[in-house]
Amino acid sequence: MLTKPTTPLSKREPDGFLKISLNLTMGIGITTFIAALTLIAVHFYDSKSQYRDTLNFAVTTLATAAGISSAVYALRGIEINLEDKKIDRTLRYIQIWNDPSYFSVRQIAAKIHKDLKPLDETKSNEYMNQIYADAEKKQEIVNILNFLEEMSMCVHFGLVDEKCLKEFYRYIVCTYCDTFTLFVHRSRRDKQSPRLYIHLTDLCEQWRH
Repeated sequence: MLTKPTTPLSKREPDGFLKISLNLTMGIGITTFIAALTLIAVHFYDSKSQYRDTLNFAVTTLATAAGISSAVYALRGIEINLEDKKIDRTLRYIQIWNDPSYFSVRQIAAKIHKDLKPLDETKSNEYMNQIYADAEKKQEIVNILNFLEEMSMCVHFGLVDEKCLKEFYRYIVCTYCDTFTLFVHRSRRDKQSPRLYIHLTDLCEQWRH
C-alpha cells in the first residue's frame, strides 16, 4: 500500500538566478555605502565648496540607496530561510511515515482497508463499530488520522512543499480517507465537532483530481 517517493529529496540551494540576484544586490549595497562614505568625507573636507548642496543631495541619495539595498538583501535572506524550513518540514513528514515505529499502525490500517473492500454498507458499519469499540485499535487509528490532519494543515497554510508531499502522500491520504470515512463521521458525531479532520478530508478531495 505504501510506496517510497520516486524522486529523492535533498536540501535545496538557491537557484542560479537567485544567487546572481543576491550577489548583485549585495554588491550594489556595498558600492553605494562606500560611495556615500567618500562623499561624506569630501563634504566635511571642503564644507565651503560651491558644490555643497550637490554633495548633500548625493550623500542623502546614496545613503538611502544603500539602506534600500540592505533591506532587499535581508528580505531575500529571509525568503531563502523560509523555503529551507518548508523543505525541512516536508522531509520530516516523509521520514516519520517511513519510521519503523509506524509499522504496526500501517499494518492495522492495511488490514482494515482489505477487510472493508468486499463488504456492503451495512456490513461496513458493523465492522467499523467493532473497530471503534476496540480501545487499542481505535487509538491507533486516531493517532494516524491526527498525524495526517496535522500534515494537511501544513499544506493548507503553505508551510510545506505541497508538490513533494503530494507525490509521496497522495495515495496514502486518499486511501485512508476512504477506509476511515465511517470512523471520521462517527468521531465527528460523538465529539459534536463537524470540522474534525476537515483539513484531511478537504485535501483528499483536492488531491483526487
